[in-house]
Amino acid sequence: MSLPTPSNPPLPRFKTDWELALTAGLVLAAVAAGAYHCGYLATPVVDDAAISIAYGHSFFEGAGLRVTPHSQPVEGFSNPLWTLLLGLSQPLGLAPDTYAHSLGIILGLLALPLFALWGPVSARRRPRLEDVAAPWVAATSPIYMTWISSGMETGLQALLLATAGVLLLRELRTGRGASAGLALALLCLTRPEGLLYLLGAGLLWLTHRTLERRWTGRQALGIACWLLVLVGGWYAVRWAYFADLFPNTYYAKRFWKLDGSKYLKDYLHLSLPLVQLALAGAALGLMGGVASARSAALGALFLAAGGFFAWRSGDWMREWRFIAPLVPLLGVCMASGLSGVRARAAALTTRGERWRWPARIGVGAVGVAALWLGLPALREATLRAPRIKASPELPFQYVASHYVGVKRLAAELGQLRPLVAAPDLGGQAMVLREAELVDVAGLGDYAIAHHSGNPQALSDYLLSEGPPFLLDSHGPSHYLARLPGLMPNFRHIGGTEWQLIGLSATEDPRCPGGKSAALAPDREALTRLLEQDIRDGEAERGLKRWRCVLTYKPSSELPSPVERERLADLATERGEALEADEQRMPALRLYSLATLLDEGNAHRRRRTELLRAQVFPPPPGI
Repeated sequence: MSLPTPSNPPLPRFKTDWELALTAGLVLAAVAAGAYHCGYLATPVVDDAAISIAYGHSFFEGAGLRVTPHSQPVEGFSNPLWTLLLGLSQPLGLAPDTYAHSLGIILGLLALPLFALWGPVSARRRPRLEDVAAPWVAATSPIYMTWISSGMETGLQALLLATAGVLLLRELRTGRGASAGLALALLCLTRPEGLLYLLGAGLLWLTHRTLERRWTGRQALGIACWLLVLVGGWYAVRWAYFADLFPNTYYAKRFWKLDGSKYLKDYLHLSLPLVQLALAGAALGLMGGVASARSAALGALFLAAGGFFAWRSGDWMREWRFIAPLVPLLGVCMASGLSGVRARAAALTTRGERWRWPARIGVGAVGVAALWLGLPALREATLRAPRIKASPELPFQYVASHYVGVKRLAAELGQLRPLVAAPDLGGQAMVLREAELVDVAGLGDYAIAHHSGNPQALSDYLLSEGPPFLLDSHGPSHYLARLPGLMPNFRHIGGTEWQLIGLSATEDPRCPGGKSAALAPDREALTRLLEQDIRDGEAERGLKRWRCVLTYKPSSELPSPVERERLADLATERGEALEADEQRMPALRLYSLATLLDEGNAHRRRRTELLRAQVFPPPPGI
């Protein structure tokens, strides 16, 4: 064992402990500052978050993944894991908005210490002062704190990004373990862009193993198994239940004019100093040795993946919700750069006394640059907080308060399961739990999304399978006024709401032969009448009959699920025969009736809308 020389004395233990204690204190202070920031902003749960709450409640009520128990099974959400977590408020008996708000904050704040561990885990060292960059960048960001407080999945996404990074960096260094596959799989189930993060992680994995010339087949297989079971399993469930491999939101947003490039440019304009510092940090980290290069590369790849998604998709919401979970990664890149400089400085000092002061000057210069670039950016971000607080995103409670009146109106008309066509799905779904909802914005309705831009098909769908007792034509549903033949069936009742003409407490134009006559048959007689409608080729009469009894009769007086499925199969069989005989319109009506009788079965719905698109071809260019 060699003794220490006077020119190179050992580092006293108390100095290392002092830095560790200060680092831990600063990380905890960042978490506390983030909690205070959330409390100051007091962000309400937004309407889009209430969509996930509504789906989750339906699931735990035993109705499956439907926005309300009586609505059709449509994937009107893009965050399955978060939807299930929010749904737990139903069996737990917790206030759903308070639960969503609190859970998002807790998960978003838990992510901050994990982001600070990327550097230590990659290098197998103690946390150091530079590692506090990620927690503090996030804690002072009103964008990050707004969205983890909003009831959206941002907090969960940030936590899984942080966890995936810690596990992946550790497993790259050690060559053991496959837990990163679990974190990455859960990330894919949290947001659609999770697949892009998976691609970035895979690129780092392959590059690292190639440079090391070390292939850990068993470890890679373990990671792949997690992904296959969870992500592949969800795709199998998605096809079986929703009859599609993409969420319905994908089709609904096809024609939305969202400028993704402007969305990203506006954020870069606001946070350019922070982004510049992160880029410089990533470059310095890549040159600072294997450990800092790993964390810098992963941070940069995750930033690129999330930035690409934001650029491609854009968003109608303010404050960059798609970028919010990426904010801590800016700090990760800064920290990796400082770690890289520190590693290079340590290497220089080992060359002799004459390198000691240049190395220290280099570290100091990096620190000064960080302050020079970082403080103005953090100051600008802090100044945004009062503006965000004063003008929050659309709260779901505001939307819900409006639909209290709609619920009262339906009750006055004696409707047990009203059919409502309106946008702002979250708030209305939380109030109209007994209704069947047609999301005219398309996010939660298969037919509206797939026939977007095809007014003939949209009008036929709304009239033949309804019509709804109430239409709301504001915001994204303003196109309803341009649908042929639709609006003459409705009368204006105030604001942007329209009620079906002829509807009263005693009459409903959707009931064949009058409301009293249509509701008179008992369960068995009703089953026979529906079967007769199908066999006589009177599917339009059957659709009206079913809409009438579904609206006013309790479940105990409707045909049993077994009988309904039998009738749906019969209608499908008759429709197939008519379609083969080129009688597409009668076949379409039979397919529609089969779909509604079978509780909106997604595979029947898919077939129905494919035929509707043939009967009413979309305009050129759609």
